Amino acid sequence: MGYKLFNRDFTIMIVGQIMSLFGNAVMRFALSLYVLDQTGSSSVFGMILAISMIPMVVGAPFGGILADRVSRKWIMVALDYITALTIGIFGILIQAGGITVVAVLMFVLMIIQSFYQPAVQASVPLLAQGENLVRANGMVIQVNALANLLGPIIGGFLYGFFGLWPILIVGFGCFFASATMELFLHIPFVRRERKQGIFKMIKSDAGSAMRFLLHENPSMLKLLLLTAALNLFMAAMFTVGLPYLVRIFLGLSSQLYGFVEGAMAVGSIMGGLLAGAVTKKVRFSGSSKFLFGATLCLAPLGLAVMGNGTPFASYGVILVTVVVCLCCTTLFTVIAQTFIQKVTPNEMLGKVMAFVTMFCTCAYPLGQAMYGFLFGIDGLNPAVVVGVAGIASLLIAFAARRTLKRFSEKQPVMPKAKEIMDS
Repeated sequence: MGYKLFNRDFTIMIVGQIMSLFGNAVMRFALSLYVLDQTGSSSVFGMILAISMIPMVVGAPFGGILADRVSRKWIMVALDYITALTIGIFGILIQAGGITVVAVLMFVLMIIQSFYQPAVQASVPLLAQGENLVRANGMVIQVNALANLLGPIIGGFLYGFFGLWPILIVGFGCFFASATMELFLHIPFVRRERKQGIFKMIKSDAGSAMRFLLHENPSMLKLLLLTAALNLFMAAMFTVGLPYLVRIFLGLSSQLYGFVEGAMAVGSIMGGLLAGAVTKKVRFSGSSKFLFGATLCLAPLGLAVMGNGTPFASYGVILVTVVVCLCCTTLFTVIAQTFIQKVTPNEMLGKVMAFVTMFCTCAYPLGQAMYGFLFGIDGLNPAVVVGVAGIASLLIAFAARRTLKRFSEKQPVMPKAKEIMDS
């Protein structure tokens, strides 16, 4: 039986995600720039970003266990309301606390996000089946990218002209509206009977997810570790390097950096739009070509920042580079995420996707701290740092190619909620 993608519940979830992710993008952009502007140090900037990412690594498995035990709808509703309340409280405290309060706010928001994201990832296969699952994952990434396109541009304008306070108001409104919208959402949920205490339940659920990765799908685990290595060398370099290169090294405005964030979002949107057509021609085993495309983009980026004598020419190269790079990484992400969702049993989706997030992001904070230190070394040309990142990422892409071929062989595809109910 066929299902249309934009059914009532999927549409509500997407609209709620637009509001929530837009608020998140505006907040993340402004808070990061506030830290960089206040300190002027790439080392401090990288360290604060690294510390704020720790909750995502540590909390994701618990968020996944929660997503398999509690209604995913109510997880999203509750966490969006809690986020709005948190922003309101910290908005008052920031007036007196400055950068310390901002750092704590970033940390708290990432704790909330670590529980929120597994619920969203585990909900998509329940609201879209069959061929619609690829399109649904592509749509979720496009929505994320659209928020990341508009958020930094609007955030850069508001922050550049009015400061941090209007950003907090926008963030509060977005999360409150998202939570209210999600009250009308229906996601299939079968409550599992609890036969043991909370700590034994957590241990049991975490153990089953780890067994699924370690023993039933060892190639999946290897792929996740390779992805973690890519996050260490490439993704973390973008997160710390781009703000530093544009704002400090090239000396350009926060508004212009906002367009760099927007360019990354444009690349993600392009990747999401192309995903449906590309997946018909490129199998999961061959998706490593997109990793190669992304890593090769670091070559022109390195050349662009060999000097800062022509900042606007370098800026133009950066814009084009990040569009192509993010298009490639988005195509790989859609293909990989869809494949993992298809081979994972529905009752394990939440915790497995959470462990996927944990493994993929575990090296991210280390990378942010590392690049904060490297970009802060006096006399070290940024092009050297970008070059090392490119070489390391290229070697990882070669290793990933073999793993992808092994992982995609003889994998069963699990039926999802609506397919089970129709059988």
